[in-house]
Amino acid sequence: MTKKKWKVYFADQVRKSWVTLLLHLQDPNPKVSMECKATFHLCFPFLGLKRLQSTINEHLGGTAELKPEKLQVDICRHLVKENAELLENLYKNTIMYFYSSWEEIRAVAAKLAGIILEHTDTQRMKWLDLEHLLMSLQVLEKDPSPTVQLVATELISDICPG
Repeated sequence: MTKKKWKVYFADQVRKSWVTLLLHLQDPNPKVSMECKATFHLCFPFLGLKRLQSTINEHLGGTAELKPEKLQVDICRHLVKENAELLENLYKNTIMYFYSSWEEIRAVAAKLAGIILEHTDTQRMKWLDLEHLLMSLQVLEKDPSPTVQLVATELISDICPG
């Protein structure tokens, strides 16, 4: 029930932070994850994706166990069809988290990049720079964390089979 004059402001703030919240749904600290779930659910309407709201409510509104990767898949599927600009925002912000100091977030970001790639027509999305993504993933293959290394290696093999 936000006043009109604040809607633009809040929408801008949500666009700046929604990727962070989405990634931290898988935070290893359950309290952080729970708070991000509540915040993401409250902020989501400001992204203007009304057709996706019922799906978001199913994922975040009930007491069922949160499945963040399923939520990410549903969001990506929707954005591919309905909002290429927001999909690009999701991708570019996700790639920035490859350089996070938190290994769990680097791994989650790499997984999300894979989900985005899986559901995106790379020919249609000119902003998707596969060469840059591959270089970034090669850096992650040398990450000190075995989990991050594994995610990066799997994603590279998905991009470049054989």
